[in-house]
Amino acid sequence: MRLVQISDTHLSHLGGPTNDNLERLIPFVNDQLRPDLVVHSGDVLIANPDSAADRETARELLGRISAPLRVVPGNHDVGEPGDAPWAGLGTTSARVAAFTSAFGPDHWLAQVGDYAVIGLNSEILSTGLPEEQAQWDWLETVPEQVGGRPVLVFGHKPFWPPAPAPTENAISIPGHERYRLLRALAGLDVRVYGNGHLHQFSIERYGDALTVTAPSTAFASRDAGRLAGHGLQQAGVVEYRCEDGDVGVYFRSVPGLTERSPFDTEQFVSTAREVGVTFDA
Repeated sequence: MRLVQISDTHLSHLGGPTNDNLERLIPFVNDQLRPDLVVHSGDVLIANPDSAADRETARELLGRISAPLRVVPGNHDVGEPGDAPWAGLGTTSARVAAFTSAFGPDHWLAQVGDYAVIGLNSEILSTGLPEEQAQWDWLETVPEQVGGRPVLVFGHKPFWPPAPAPTENAISIPGHERYRLLRALAGLDVRVYGNGHLHQFSIERYGDALTVTAPSTAFASRDAGRLAGHGLQQAGVVEYRCEDGDVGVYFRSVPGLTERSPFDTEQFVSTAREVGVTFDA
């Protein structure tokens, strides 16, 4: 089984370099990597979870991927929980519903060959929304569905904060929710915990499982003050080759991608301003 993880595409109806990068990436994935499944680990949209125009543009572009596609939401797609969410845009039921109407369920299970792939919505944890309880209830049913298959788990935010992390809740899943998730997944043979959010590529280990952070296809910000962790800050995708219970993880550089900071990208800055965010010069 071959799986490709793309992340943090930050697509906009205004066009621009993030859309251009995805258009260059899709033929590479379709014709060169030829995966059995593509997972998008969130931040589909450039900055505004309430932009129907951005969702429609993203839905059309992602529809050009040949392989089956599963998507989990990021904070720019549905808002986020916590005391200081992006631009004050907290996760809401309406935003989750808008996401699912465009991109499918916000949590899901895909069985591909001898492997099981789980997608989780990290942005509803600690919200108290009905969608959060629905995800916890669904997780109770997953072990029976998975059986003894090796499992890859994907969400937007990392399960564990990279070091050094300025604030756990903004960078990763909060500790109390992480432990609850780990308990829910304890009966599974998890081989990979995959995420996006950090705009960099890194591999670490938790017990017998790998923890994999996927790079952004849109941005390669090298401003260490903006992001946590010390991964490879280069645009690209992650390829997983799964065979006989093993999982190999490979960073793939995609020819022709441009690499820039979001703060130097007109479409990102203008959309952020629309939702009340400004940046220091």
